[in-house]
Amino acid sequence: MSTFSRMAYGFYATIGIAIGGLMYNEVYLNNLREVGPTEGIWAQPLELLDYIVPFVLLTILLAVWVWVIIGSVQEERSRDVRQVRRP
Repeated sequence: MSTFSRMAYGFYATIGIAIGGLMYNEVYLNNLREVGPTEGIWAQPLELLDYIVPFVLLTILLAVWVWVIIGSVQEERSRDVRQVRRP
């Protein structure tokens, strides 16, 4: 995969994660969280969801950009090694 393809995928993933975060904020936190139970068996998982979703979105975003950067560097290094070995 070329560096340009990796960068394009990184930007697409960033846009997708931003849309996911916006939907989480606007739909879930502003509208659906109000009708969720505050007591009972589902209260604790809903409270955990408030903390887990932003962390997961951030982790996915960081993982994608680390993949974009590290993958490009590894590809360039392997290309350099192949060029050195050829007479």
